[in-house]
Amino acid sequence: MEKATDILAYLGAVLAENTQQYRSDFEYDKKMLREAALKPKAEDRTFYWMSRPGGTWCFKERDVFIRDTEPNITWRYYESESNNIRAFRVLVTGIDESGKLIGDIQPFHYLSQVERVSRSALPLHQVTGFYEDGTPFAAPKGNFNLSELHEHGGIHEKHYEPENELELANTIAWEHRAQERPAIRGSRIRKTIAR
Repeated sequence: MEKATDILAYLGAVLAENTQQYRSDFEYDKKMLREAALKPKAEDRTFYWMSRPGGTWCFKERDVFIRDTEPNITWRYYESESNNIRAFRVLVTGIDESGKLIGDIQPFHYLSQVERVSRSALPLHQVTGFYEDGTPFAAPKGNFNLSELHEHGGIHEKHYEPENELELANTIAWEHRAQERPAIRGSRIRKTIAR
């Protein structure tokens, strides 16, 4: 059985090779990926990560497929720069005994994938979550009550919800089939990092 990929080492090697400015973006990505290791649901541990010359982005995969969300809009924004983007699906599976964040990494062609996202993203139904003080909220299509935002100290956690969760799951399953290359695992990562 092959060992799982050291996610941060792999993405760090991509960053060093492909991103010249705003490398500090990767610190936010690392924090998000590490926090995901504690989540029980795979959808909360599956991300799209991109490296571009001017920084990185990391979003939950499911959020990219919900139209008009910040992840959806931002992920699709870089079509004109697609030749300089390296994109990956990252599934965090845990933290190994040495403290390394481990999982599977699937590289894919950014422009082709963005075209699929543009065609198949589902409408946003509502945003749910918690304010900083722990108070829950539900806002149809992201229309937040500004007085509540100030009263409760801003948004701590949010979850985008499509009109149909099953349709979203099916859309993402189709996307996985379209991402043709096999996941990078175990021994192959060492060759990539060594380059």
